[in-house]
Amino acid sequence: MAGGLALGLGNLVSQYAWVFAGLSVTNIICSSMTVFIGTTMNYFLDGRINRAEILFPGVACFLIAVFLGAAVHSSNAKDDEQKLNTSGSLFLHQMSALLLMLHSVEQH
Repeated sequence: MAGGLALGLGNLVSQYAWVFAGLSVTNIICSSMTVFIGTTMNYFLDGRINRAEILFPGVACFLIAVFLGAAVHSSNAKDDEQKLNTSGSLFLHQMSALLLMLHSVEQH
């Protein structure tokens, strides 16, 4: 029953994450966290019968992917904000140039 609750909660969290972070970033982070948490839990629940020196370097790679995915999302958010600020000032610049051009045409 606990596994079903965890799966349902994970699905709910991933659906909200898609809205806020986008599909490409969310997919990487959710998949990597699933492998990281699932592999670590299985290692301890199975009584440590697997070889940790082989298992955990791979798990560490997935954990690194989680952090890199979060960094990409942060970088994309900053880029989007910068583009929005730039596009707004560019629009104002174009409108002022158009008004100046119309004003000069009216005077002639």
